[in-house]
Amino acid sequence: MKDETFHFEAAINPYGCSAKVVEAVERFARSKQYRFYGEPDAASLRELLAAHHNLSPENFVVFNGAGEALAWTFLLNLVMRPGRLIAPHPSYERFVEAGKRYSAELIEVPLDEQNFSLSVNELIDACRTSRATLGLVSNPNNPSGNTLIDEAGMAKLLDDTPDCLWIIDEAYADYAGLSFASWVQERTNLMVLRTFSKAYGLAGLRVGCAVAHASVAQKLARVRLPWAVNSMSLAAAQAAIEDQDYLKEILGRIRNDCENFYSELCKIPFFHVHPTAANFFLIRLSGIEPSRLKKHLAAHRIQVRSRPDMPEYIRITSMLPQENQHLLNVLREFEP
Repeated sequence: MKDETFHFEAAINPYGCSAKVVEAVERFARSKQYRFYGEPDAASLRELLAAHHNLSPENFVVFNGAGEALAWTFLLNLVMRPGRLIAPHPSYERFVEAGKRYSAELIEVPLDEQNFSLSVNELIDACRTSRATLGLVSNPNNPSGNTLIDEAGMAKLLDDTPDCLWIIDEAYADYAGLSFASWVQERTNLMVLRTFSKAYGLAGLRVGCAVAHASVAQKLARVRLPWAVNSMSLAAAQAAIEDQDYLKEILGRIRNDCENFYSELCKIPFFHVHPTAANFFLIRLSGIEPSRLKKHLAAHRIQVRSRPDMPEYIRITSMLPQENQHLLNVLREFEP
């Protein structure tokens, strides 16, 4: 561990992908299929996704990561048809910043200062008042890790704001066990973003998708570039979605690791650790200078996530048990 960098800042699956994914990539390389163009619309993966979510392939548009899906959605809804973007705060800053780059007027609805919960009624009121045309909610939320909206809240949100397209970022939904993807069949103002970067362990291969009512997905598919996802990444994603036994096993292992890690992090005297539905923890630092702690961690080659707009907080991912233990040991050595 001496010369190793510990990446607690990246909310990834520390165990990696299924062995069947590795086999699929090896088969792809041996077959020399990389000499040819692949499927322009990722049809095979869309069929597998449809079967997994009990939907139709027409409900899925596959992209080079969920971020690309969001970018095209912003282009359609904020540039070609100028409008306002509404989102809770704090939320995933890169997605919100992307909205700003598309010249969107941003309306932010603050989460509760104590537990980062969302008032659905306040979100609805702000949406109506601002006449926002696009909404963005991460569920579970990043960076706080908690579930922002349940089924009753989502139904009310969609019913009460029919003119706003709500994008639900479900990057960490596999950990929480709650997804609204199946709702798109009946809801034209709902889009769900799914990714293979987190629980499936394929962050470097860049595969994600938008899930929406067929009429909405069709518009998005029209602007998507053909061959947006390379053939090797598609082969890996197909193998990943087919190996649900591995996903179930690894989710159970990560949840167990998170529970153990949480109980130990809570013992750190200058930490206030927020409960999570994901695989990372938002931590408020109390009674210490945040920069001193970050310097101490950096000296031990430990990277954690921080944000300029939340200077008293850090975000830490649950990694492998031995890595978690190393971080705990380093934290215990810190002198406030």
